[in-house]
Amino acid sequence: MVSQARSLDDPRTHLRALGGTFLVVALVVLLASVFVSLGYPLLDAAGIARESALGLALRSVFQFVGFGVAGVGYLLATSQTDLVTVRTPTRADAKWLVGGFFGLLALYLGVTSLLSVFGIQGAESAIVQQGSDQPIYFLYLVPVTIFLVGPTEELIFRGIVQGLFRDAYGSVVAVGGASAVFAAVHVTSYSGDGLLATLATVLVLGGVLAIIYEKCRNLVVPAVVHGLFNTVQFVAVYATSTGLVSGF
Repeated sequence: MVSQARSLDDPRTHLRALGGTFLVVALVVLLASVFVSLGYPLLDAAGIARESALGLALRSVFQFVGFGVAGVGYLLATSQTDLVTVRTPTRADAKWLVGGFFGLLALYLGVTSLLSVFGIQGAESAIVQQGSDQPIYFLYLVPVTIFLVGPTEELIFRGIVQGLFRDAYGSVVAVGGASAVFAAVHVTSYSGDGLLATLATVLVLGGVLAIIYEKCRNLVVPAVVHGLFNTVQFVAVYATSTGLVSGF
């Protein structure tokens, strides 16, 4: 306890946690933009319209490759690869994976149902708006979210940000801090009335992913849970958009 208090009295502790978080998020935003800009000429050369379903999905590929480069680059440049733990999942990890996925899905359905009971409508999703007139877009996003979105977002927010906060302030603050940053970064993904309710939902879901990682300390687990959760959402939106089901 004494060493922890002494550490918190050192400004370098806060600089490393808060400054590191700001730096990695800034790198993510910058490199995501750069990779999208570099990717557009490839789409043009291939004859793929930028606003087509495939073009939008590939834009996400470029964006999240930028996420991954930013995350790995930050860890290597700052010699902090020990912040992130990745290993082949064990049997215990598999329990966290299965339980985490179904728990996350149940929590999401519970929160959205509760908001509906109180007449609180969620904000409009930019992704849903993009695919409103070309639902195949949502299916294109399935491999993107499994192989890129889940792994790279978990690398940034759970692996790096949560790791920085854990080293400085302990596990409880790490979970809360990483979840808050995760929700804040998603503010541009939604619009309209209900933005605060939607961001609060993202905060809660991010908290579940943070707890999963904190418990199993294997980034593969929340990455897979995240990717599968998004997949269920995309398939559900595709099904409702195409009339395969009437709604949820």
